[in-house]
Amino acid sequence: MIKYGLKEFARNIYSNIFIAVQLAIAFIIMSAAVSSVLSRIEMYTPVKKYFPDGKGLYICNIYDTAPLDDELKNIDDVESVTSGYDTSLYYSPSSKDLSNGLGDDRMSVNALSEDMIKSFTPQMSSGKWLSNASANGDLIPAVVTENSNYKTGDIVTIMHKEKVGEMSPDDEDFDYADPYKYEYVKNKVEIVGVIADGSQLLGFSSAYLGTEDSIKEKPDFRDLYANVNKHGNMMLIVPTDCLKDINCKIYPCGNQIVTLKDNVSNERFKELELYLRDYGRVFDFEDFRENSLVYINGQLIKLVPMLICVIVLVIVSSVSASAVNIKKRLGDYGIYYLCGAKWNAYIKIDLVCDLMTAVMAAAIAVCISNVLTMSKFMGNTVISFGWLHLIGCVSIVILNILISLLIPGVIMRQNTPNEILMINE
Repeated sequence: MIKYGLKEFARNIYSNIFIAVQLAIAFIIMSAAVSSVLSRIEMYTPVKKYFPDGKGLYICNIYDTAPLDDELKNIDDVESVTSGYDTSLYYSPSSKDLSNGLGDDRMSVNALSEDMIKSFTPQMSSGKWLSNASANGDLIPAVVTENSNYKTGDIVTIMHKEKVGEMSPDDEDFDYADPYKYEYVKNKVEIVGVIADGSQLLGFSSAYLGTEDSIKEKPDFRDLYANVNKHGNMMLIVPTDCLKDINCKIYPCGNQIVTLKDNVSNERFKELELYLRDYGRVFDFEDFRENSLVYINGQLIKLVPMLICVIVLVIVSSVSASAVNIKKRLGDYGIYYLCGAKWNAYIKIDLVCDLMTAVMAAAIAVCISNVLTMSKFMGNTVISFGWLHLIGCVSIVILNILISLLIPGVIMRQNTPNEILMINE
């Protein structure tokens, strides 16, 4: 039956191409629908663990992180603080080796915890993300934003000031407020990847990067990310685990998630919430979760019905074309029957035709996607492809085949071969 199915497919090649194009459009729309839904939840899924059912506070639009950091360390009720980090390490965007020391263009090295690194992987224009990198000898792995002068594979020197002893009151530079001797210590990092322009970066707010104000009435999970772009501050980021043997300071920056201990009373919780408002805007975990879910549900309500309607229209159009194609082949089926073939054989022939059409549709969809990718159109969208997208496309194929097989089955069971041949005279 495969041979006859291929012959029938070739005999009706033009109509099959038309059906395949429609199916290809359905595949692309399905991929866009799934991508649109996933894009609304893929950034919430990695961070929802930071907002458990217990008591906690989210602090944003912080006036000055240094005094807030000191205050949180002195509050016994604080279990943990989650955020990105600043360090006392510096690098120079204009000098890889710092042969002339640190200039006026010095910039602070940022850091992320291992948990945050593994929670979310930003888009990379080259190289790899920190979760896939490890220290190479004395080289610390690092990633940079695309607006820096560094490329993947570059070796960059970083420097910090380290205390080496006390000064004597007789020394010329003696300072009673800071009576210590310091020397600059150099370390080297290897740029293992470059974060793509336009990517989201977990741990640093967009306000921290200077790319947008980010002050919203009701903050949600999106405020935990920075939208990296070439007009913002450049960044060089290393894992905090690689700084354990370096005597440098590490302190939280940007928006902060403050988890409180389980035994904190409601009265103490309210007291801390009011007290910490002196340092920024404060929201409890319950409000933050609710704001996030309201945003996600609102986006899904807008997207899903529209995309479902478009997909249904494309499928109905495709099935209608299949029905016309099958009607043309009914005469051939009548001849096959008179030659000794059974009705089930026609189902197999149709199945082969439909599968060939689906393969052609997949090839057309891949070609269209490649053209859009090469034209950089896809880079401005959230469209991607994965297992969920594949399941959606396969569902369209199965639905199309089932309806396409149902039509000849109904006709052939309600009419004799002689009637079918007379209908098609």
